[in-house]
Amino acid sequence: MNAAAACPETSAFDRRRRISLARIGDFLARVVLWPMRVVEARRTLTQLASLSEYELRDVGLTRQDLVDLTARPLDQDPTPYLNRARISRARRAS
Repeated sequence: MNAAAACPETSAFDRRRRISLARIGDFLARVVLWPMRVVEARRTLTQLASLSEYELRDVGLTRQDLVDLTARPLDQDPTPYLNRARISRARRAS
């Protein structure tokens, strides 16, 4: 008979400890990777801002969509927001 089976409290303690360590690890990863997320999100916004009005319209966006992104958190990926704006605009046009 193993020790975990003989003492269920130890097993529950080990499980809570592993969960706590996983949460701490997730938090540390978010903190360490935050600057990379900011750079990537800003790079995407800069690339979109360099497009002409015609190119933005071709992909279903407006310059105002890009301006609206500046109010979002620095590390937030702009892709989902832009996709929602594009889909919403396409639905209103049809």
